[in-house]
Amino acid sequence: MKLKRNAWRCLSLCLLLWSISSESAPAATDSSVVEKAKAEGEVVLYTAWGLDTVQALQKAFTKKYPFIKFDVRRTGSERLLTITITEHKQKLFRADVFSGSHLAMINHKKAGHLQKYISAEQKAFPNEYKDPDGYWTAYYMDTRVLAYNTRLANRDNLPKTYEELLLAKWKGKMAMDDADYILYGSLLEMMGRERGLSFMKKLAQQDLIIRSGHSLLTQLLIGGEFPIYLDGFGSNIEKFKAQGAPIDWVALEPVIVSLNPVGMAVNAPHPNSARLLVDFLLSKEGQEVGKSVAKIPARTEVDPPYPRLTKGLKLFPVPVSVA
Repeated sequence: MKLKRNAWRCLSLCLLLWSISSESAPAATDSSVVEKAKAEGEVVLYTAWGLDTVQALQKAFTKKYPFIKFDVRRTGSERLLTITITEHKQKLFRADVFSGSHLAMINHKKAGHLQKYISAEQKAFPNEYKDPDGYWTAYYMDTRVLAYNTRLANRDNLPKTYEELLLAKWKGKMAMDDADYILYGSLLEMMGRERGLSFMKKLAQQDLIIRSGHSLLTQLLIGGEFPIYLDGFGSNIEKFKAQGAPIDWVALEPVIVSLNPVGMAVNAPHPNSARLLVDFLLSKEGQEVGKSVAKIPARTEVDPPYPRLTKGLKLFPVPVSVA
Protein backbone atom coordinates (compact mmCIF):
# COMPACT_ATOMS: atom_id res chain seq x y z
CA MET A 1 0.00 0.00 0.00
CA LYS A 2 2.86 2.35 0.91
CA LEU A 3 4.54 1.58 -2.42
CA LYS A 4 1.31 2.36 -4.25
CA ARG A 5 0.95 5.69 -2.39
CA ASN A 6 4.56 6.60 -3.18
CA ALA A 7 4.08 5.64 -6.81
CA TRP A 8 0.94 7.77 -6.99
CA ARG A 9 2.72 10.74 -5.39
CA CYS A 10 5.59 10.34 -7.83
CA LEU A 11 3.19 10.17 -10.77
CA SER A 12 1.28 13.22 -9.53
CA LEU A 13 4.52 15.17 -9.13
CA CYS A 14 5.63 14.19 -12.64
CA LEU A 15 2.29 15.28 -14.08
CA LEU A 16 2.52 18.58 -12.23
CA LEU A 17 6.06 19.22 -13.46
CA TRP A 18 5.08 18.26 -16.99
CA SER A 19 2.10 20.61 -16.99
CA ILE A 20 4.24 23.48 -15.74
CA SER A 21 6.98 22.84 -18.26
CA SER A 22 4.55 22.37 -21.15
CA GLU A 23 2.92 25.69 -20.39
CA SER A 24 6.14 27.60 -19.93
CA ALA A 25 8.27 25.97 -22.63
CA PRO A 26 6.94 28.06 -25.53
CA ALA A 27 7.57 31.35 -23.73
CA ALA A 28 10.23 33.19 -25.72
CA THR A 29 10.64 35.73 -22.94
CA ASP A 30 12.67 33.24 -20.88
CA SER A 31 16.03 34.80 -20.03
CA SER A 32 17.92 32.16 -22.02
CA VAL A 33 15.96 32.99 -25.18
CA VAL A 34 16.49 36.71 -24.67
CA GLU A 35 20.24 36.19 -24.23
CA LYS A 36 20.41 34.10 -27.41
CA ALA A 37 18.40 36.76 -29.24
CA LYS A 38 20.96 39.35 -28.14
CA ALA A 39 23.65 37.27 -29.80
CA GLU A 40 21.58 37.01 -32.99
CA GLY A 41 20.98 40.75 -33.00
CA GLU A 42 18.42 40.75 -35.81
CA VAL A 43 14.95 39.63 -36.86
CA VAL A 44 13.49 39.68 -40.39
CA LEU A 45 9.75 39.99 -41.02
CA TYR A 46 8.27 39.11 -44.42
CA THR A 47 4.89 40.82 -44.56
CA ALA A 48 2.06 42.13 -46.70
CA TRP A 49 0.65 44.34 -43.93
CA GLY A 50 0.20 48.08 -44.40
CA LEU A 51 3.10 50.47 -43.86
CA ASP A 52 1.47 52.21 -40.88
CA THR A 53 1.08 48.88 -39.07
CA VAL A 54 4.63 47.76 -39.81
CA GLN A 55 6.19 51.05 -38.74
CA ALA A 56 4.24 51.09 -35.47
CA LEU A 57 5.37 47.52 -34.72
CA GLN A 58 9.00 48.30 -35.56
CA LYS A 59 8.99 51.25 -33.19
CA ALA A 60 7.38 49.36 -30.30
CA PHE A 61 9.39 46.15 -30.68
CA THR A 62 12.71 48.01 -30.99
CA LYS A 63 11.89 50.00 -27.87
CA LYS A 64 11.31 46.75 -25.95
CA TYR A 65 14.29 44.93 -27.47
CA PRO A 66 16.81 47.63 -28.52
CA PHE A 67 19.49 45.00 -29.10
CA ILE A 68 17.54 43.47 -32.02
CA LYS A 69 17.60 45.09 -35.46
CA PHE A 70 14.09 44.78 -36.93
CA ASP A 71 14.29 44.35 -40.72
CA VAL A 72 11.20 44.15 -42.92
CA ARG A 73 10.53 42.93 -46.42
CA ARG A 74 7.10 44.26 -47.37
CA THR A 75 5.26 43.55 -50.60
CA GLY A 76 2.02 41.97 -51.83
CA SER A 77 1.01 38.52 -50.57
CA GLU A 78 1.34 36.75 -53.93
CA ARG A 79 4.70 38.38 -54.66
CA LEU A 80 5.97 37.46 -51.19
CA LEU A 81 4.93 33.84 -51.67
CA THR A 82 6.72 33.68 -55.04
CA ILE A 83 9.87 35.23 -53.57
CA THR A 84 9.92 32.74 -50.70
CA ILE A 85 9.35 29.73 -52.98
CA THR A 86 12.30 30.86 -55.12
CA GLU A 87 14.52 31.42 -52.09
CA HIS A 88 13.73 28.00 -50.62
CA LYS A 89 14.52 26.27 -53.92
CA GLN A 90 17.94 27.92 -53.68
CA LYS A 91 18.26 26.87 -50.01
CA LEU A 92 18.12 30.52 -48.96
CA PHE A 93 16.31 31.06 -45.67
CA ARG A 94 16.07 34.78 -44.98
CA ALA A 95 12.72 35.20 -43.23
CA ASP A 96 12.29 34.73 -39.49
CA VAL A 97 8.59 35.55 -39.31
CA PHE A 98 5.77 35.74 -41.86
CA SER A 99 2.62 37.84 -41.62
CA GLY A 100 -0.15 38.68 -44.04
CA SER A 101 -3.65 37.69 -45.04
CA HIS A 102 -5.33 34.46 -43.97
CA LEU A 103 -4.95 33.02 -47.47
CA ALA A 104 -1.28 34.00 -47.61
CA MET A 105 -0.51 32.21 -44.36
CA ILE A 106 -2.39 29.10 -45.47
CA ASN A 107 -0.33 29.10 -48.67
CA HIS A 108 2.91 29.55 -46.72
CA LYS A 109 1.94 26.61 -44.52
CA LYS A 110 1.14 24.42 -47.54
CA ALA A 111 4.44 25.38 -49.17
CA GLY A 112 6.37 24.38 -46.04
CA HIS A 113 7.51 27.92 -45.21
CA LEU A 114 6.28 27.84 -41.60
CA GLN A 115 7.29 25.91 -38.52
CA LYS A 116 5.18 25.12 -35.50
CA TYR A 117 5.55 27.58 -32.68
CA ILE A 118 2.90 27.63 -29.98
CA SER A 119 3.46 30.87 -28.14
CA ALA A 120 2.44 31.05 -24.51
CA GLU A 121 0.35 34.07 -25.55
CA GLN A 122 -1.76 31.92 -27.88
CA LYS A 123 -4.08 30.79 -25.09
CA ALA A 124 -5.65 34.28 -25.06
CA PHE A 125 -7.01 33.79 -28.59
CA PRO A 126 -10.21 31.97 -29.64
CA ASN A 127 -9.64 28.65 -31.40
CA GLU A 128 -11.06 29.96 -34.67
CA TYR A 129 -8.33 32.63 -34.71
CA LYS A 130 -5.40 30.21 -34.71
CA ASP A 131 -4.14 27.31 -36.80
CA PRO A 132 -5.13 23.98 -35.19
CA ASP A 133 -1.67 22.60 -35.97
CA GLY A 134 0.17 25.49 -34.29
CA TYR A 135 1.63 27.19 -37.38
CA TRP A 136 0.02 30.63 -37.07
CA THR A 137 -2.19 32.87 -34.94
CA ALA A 138 -4.22 35.90 -36.03
CA TYR A 139 -2.62 39.22 -35.10
CA TYR A 140 -5.60 41.31 -36.14
CA MET A 141 -8.89 40.83 -37.94
CA ASP A 142 -11.13 42.76 -40.32
CA THR A 143 -14.91 42.94 -40.17
CA ARG A 144 -16.40 43.02 -43.67
CA VAL A 145 -19.28 45.49 -43.65
CA LEU A 146 -21.64 47.32 -45.98
CA ALA A 147 -20.13 50.79 -46.38
CA TYR A 148 -22.08 53.74 -47.73
CA ASN A 149 -21.69 57.39 -48.67
CA THR A 150 -23.73 59.40 -46.16
CA ARG A 151 -24.55 62.03 -48.79
CA LEU A 152 -25.94 59.50 -51.25
CA ALA A 153 -27.70 56.96 -49.04
CA ASN A 154 -29.98 57.17 -46.02
CA ARG A 155 -28.98 54.78 -43.24
CA ASP A 156 -32.59 53.89 -42.44
CA ASN A 157 -33.22 52.73 -46.01
CA LEU A 158 -30.10 50.58 -46.40
CA PRO A 159 -30.23 46.78 -46.76
CA LYS A 160 -30.48 45.09 -43.37
CA THR A 161 -29.87 41.52 -44.57
CA TYR A 162 -27.88 39.92 -47.36
CA GLU A 163 -31.14 39.07 -49.12
CA GLU A 164 -32.13 42.75 -49.28
CA LEU A 165 -29.11 43.38 -51.53
CA LEU A 166 -31.23 41.77 -54.25
CA LEU A 167 -33.97 44.42 -54.12
CA ALA A 168 -34.50 46.23 -57.43
CA LYS A 169 -33.87 49.66 -55.90
CA TRP A 170 -30.17 48.81 -55.42
CA LYS A 171 -29.55 47.78 -59.02
CA GLY A 172 -26.55 49.65 -60.44
CA LYS A 173 -25.77 51.33 -57.10
CA MET A 174 -23.50 48.79 -55.40
CA ALA A 175 -19.75 48.32 -55.86
CA MET A 176 -17.44 45.45 -55.00
CA ASP A 177 -13.89 44.24 -55.56
CA ASP A 178 -13.14 42.20 -58.68
CA ALA A 179 -11.49 39.41 -56.67
CA ASP A 180 -13.80 39.23 -53.67
CA TYR A 181 -13.54 35.49 -53.07
CA ILE A 182 -13.89 36.04 -49.30
CA LEU A 183 -17.43 37.37 -49.73
CA TYR A 184 -18.45 34.67 -52.21
CA GLY A 185 -16.91 31.80 -50.27
CA SER A 186 -18.27 32.95 -46.92
CA LEU A 187 -21.80 33.31 -48.29
CA LEU A 188 -21.60 29.78 -49.67
CA GLU A 189 -20.59 28.54 -46.22
CA MET A 190 -23.33 30.53 -44.48
CA MET A 191 -26.18 29.77 -46.85
CA GLY A 192 -25.22 26.33 -48.10
CA ARG A 193 -24.07 25.63 -51.64
CA GLU A 194 -27.43 25.55 -53.43
CA ARG A 195 -28.93 28.61 -51.77
CA GLY A 196 -25.60 30.44 -51.89
CA LEU A 197 -25.10 29.90 -55.63
CA SER A 198 -28.66 31.02 -56.29
CA PHE A 199 -28.08 34.17 -54.23
CA MET A 200 -24.85 35.04 -56.03
CA LYS A 201 -26.39 34.56 -59.49
CA LYS A 202 -29.11 37.02 -58.52
CA LEU A 203 -26.54 39.40 -57.03
CA ALA A 204 -24.57 39.33 -60.30
CA GLN A 205 -27.73 40.56 -62.06
CA GLN A 206 -27.71 43.73 -59.94
CA ASP A 207 -25.35 45.52 -62.37
CA LEU A 208 -22.56 45.64 -59.80
CA ILE A 209 -19.86 48.29 -60.17
CA ILE A 210 -16.64 46.28 -60.24
CA ARG A 211 -13.27 47.82 -59.34
CA SER A 212 -9.92 46.41 -58.26
CA GLY A 213 -8.70 46.93 -54.68
CA HIS A 214 -10.41 47.69 -51.39
CA SER A 215 -8.46 50.92 -50.87
CA LEU A 216 -9.54 52.24 -54.27
CA LEU A 217 -13.16 51.28 -53.65
CA THR A 218 -13.16 53.11 -50.31
CA GLN A 219 -11.75 56.25 -51.93
CA LEU A 220 -14.28 56.09 -54.77
CA LEU A 221 -17.09 55.68 -52.25
CA ILE A 222 -15.91 58.76 -50.36
CA GLY A 223 -15.72 60.64 -53.67
CA GLY A 224 -19.36 59.84 -54.44
CA GLU A 225 -18.81 57.48 -57.39
CA PHE A 226 -21.48 55.15 -55.99
CA PRO A 227 -23.64 55.04 -52.83
CA ILE A 228 -22.79 51.54 -51.53
CA TYR A 229 -19.66 49.41 -51.24
CA LEU A 230 -20.61 45.82 -50.42
CA ASP A 231 -17.52 44.54 -48.63
CA GLY A 232 -15.67 47.34 -46.85
CA PHE A 233 -13.20 46.87 -44.01
CA GLY A 234 -14.92 48.19 -40.90
CA SER A 235 -11.79 49.63 -39.28
CA ASN A 236 -10.86 51.54 -42.45
CA ILE A 237 -14.35 52.96 -42.75
CA GLU A 238 -14.24 54.11 -39.13
CA LYS A 239 -10.81 55.69 -39.63
CA PHE A 240 -11.97 57.77 -42.61
CA LYS A 241 -15.21 58.64 -40.84
CA ALA A 242 -13.20 59.98 -37.88
CA GLN A 243 -11.30 62.19 -40.33
CA GLY A 244 -14.55 63.75 -41.51
CA ALA A 245 -15.17 61.76 -44.69
CA PRO A 246 -18.85 61.27 -45.72
CA ILE A 247 -18.73 57.57 -45.02
CA ASP A 248 -20.26 55.09 -42.57
CA TRP A 249 -21.28 51.44 -42.43
CA VAL A 250 -23.94 48.98 -41.34
CA ALA A 251 -23.56 45.32 -40.46
CA LEU A 252 -25.18 42.49 -42.38
CA GLU A 253 -25.20 39.57 -39.97
CA PRO A 254 -23.49 37.32 -39.53
CA VAL A 255 -20.60 39.71 -40.13
CA ILE A 256 -17.79 38.14 -42.14
CA VAL A 257 -14.44 38.36 -40.32
CA SER A 258 -11.16 37.90 -42.18
CA LEU A 259 -7.93 37.16 -40.31
CA ASN A 260 -4.39 38.51 -40.62
CA PRO A 261 -2.08 35.96 -38.97
CA VAL A 262 1.57 35.75 -37.98
CA GLY A 263 3.78 32.65 -37.96
CA MET A 264 7.40 31.64 -37.45
CA ALA A 265 9.44 30.77 -40.55
CA VAL A 266 10.95 27.31 -41.03
CA ASN A 267 14.75 27.39 -40.77
CA ALA A 268 14.56 30.91 -39.36
CA PRO A 269 18.12 32.33 -39.32
CA HIS A 270 17.38 34.13 -36.04
CA PRO A 271 15.05 31.68 -34.25
CA ASN A 272 15.20 33.22 -30.79
CA SER A 273 14.55 36.72 -32.10
CA ALA A 274 11.70 35.24 -34.14
CA ARG A 275 10.11 33.80 -31.00
CA LEU A 276 10.43 37.15 -29.27
CA LEU A 277 8.71 38.88 -32.19
CA VAL A 278 5.85 36.38 -32.41
CA ASP A 279 5.32 36.54 -28.64
CA PHE A 280 5.37 40.34 -28.75
CA LEU A 281 2.81 40.50 -31.56
CA LEU A 282 0.44 38.21 -29.69
CA SER A 283 0.96 39.84 -26.28
CA LYS A 284 -1.46 42.40 -24.89
CA GLU A 285 1.22 45.04 -25.46
CA GLY A 286 1.65 44.06 -29.11
CA GLN A 287 -2.10 43.92 -29.68
CA GLU A 288 -2.42 47.46 -28.33
CA VAL A 289 0.07 48.56 -31.00
CA GLY A 290 -2.24 47.21 -33.71
CA LYS A 291 -5.17 48.92 -32.06
CA SER A 292 -3.28 52.24 -32.18
CA VAL A 293 -3.33 52.10 -36.00
CA ALA A 294 -7.05 51.19 -36.12
CA LYS A 295 -6.63 47.40 -36.38
CA ILE A 296 -9.08 45.10 -34.60
CA PRO A 297 -7.04 43.00 -32.13
CA ALA A 298 -7.65 39.27 -32.33
CA ARG A 299 -6.74 38.81 -28.65
CA THR A 300 -9.85 38.35 -26.55
CA GLU A 301 -9.33 40.95 -23.81
CA VAL A 302 -8.14 43.80 -26.05
CA ASP A 303 -11.05 45.91 -27.26
CA PRO A 304 -11.23 47.13 -30.87
CA PRO A 305 -10.30 50.75 -31.63
CA TYR A 306 -13.97 51.45 -32.32
CA PRO A 307 -16.23 49.30 -30.06
CA ARG A 308 -19.13 49.10 -32.53
CA LEU A 309 -16.93 47.10 -34.94
CA THR A 310 -17.64 43.94 -32.96
CA LYS A 311 -19.83 44.77 -29.96
CA GLY A 312 -23.17 42.96 -30.05
CA LEU A 313 -22.58 41.58 -33.54
CA LYS A 314 -22.79 37.98 -34.65
CA LEU A 315 -19.39 37.28 -36.22
CA PHE A 316 -18.48 34.72 -38.87
CA PRO A 317 -14.71 34.08 -38.93
CA VAL A 318 -13.73 33.02 -42.45
CA PRO A 319 -13.04 29.25 -42.35
CA VAL A 320 -9.89 27.73 -43.83
CA SER A 321 -11.92 26.22 -46.68
CA VAL A 322 -12.86 29.73 -47.82
CA ALA A 323 -9.62 31.59 -47.15
